Amino acid sequence: MVTNVGVSPGPRKIAPPDDVRERSALRRVDYQDAFTVRLGDGVSSAEQWARELLESAPVPVRAFLRAGWSMFGAQLGLASSSAHVLGWKIGAREADWIRLEVLWKVGLRANLVVRVRPDSLVVATFVEHFRHASRLVRLFLIPVHLVALRYLVSRAARCPPAMNR
Repeated sequence: MVTNVGVSPGPRKIAPPDDVRERSALRRVDYQDAFTVRLGDGVSSAEQWARELLESAPVPVRAFLRAGWSMFGAQLGLASSSAHVLGWKIGAREADWIRLEVLWKVGLRANLVVRVRPDSLVVATFVEHFRHASRLVRLFLIPVHLVALRYLVSRAARCPPAMNR
């Protein structure tokens, strides 16, 4: 039984821990951020958490995310499949971590790493730029990204995956 509800007042922004950063598939990391939230005893896998974060968000939020990502050139896959989480390709996964990947036409690659620890969840973003234009786009994306990710992590921690399935 999952007892995660109400354990933490909300996510905290942190530097990505080494055990999370090493799961990025990027050659070079030009931008990174991470949020963590304390959890109670849980049984959910990292993939369940990733799907809860992105695919269980309210329909308007999911639509906003996909539209925003697409507007800035994210090459998304299916909204939900065994190989994708809200369009992000599953690059690698184990029970306690998953790496989602997307290539953007503006010249960047992004990884979203979800890591489940015994008492916490860490969600980290890693970005690699390979075109100058992507650095300019990042200036517009990051503020919205940080607000959205904080909301998604907070919402998921209040409604853990095992309690919704």
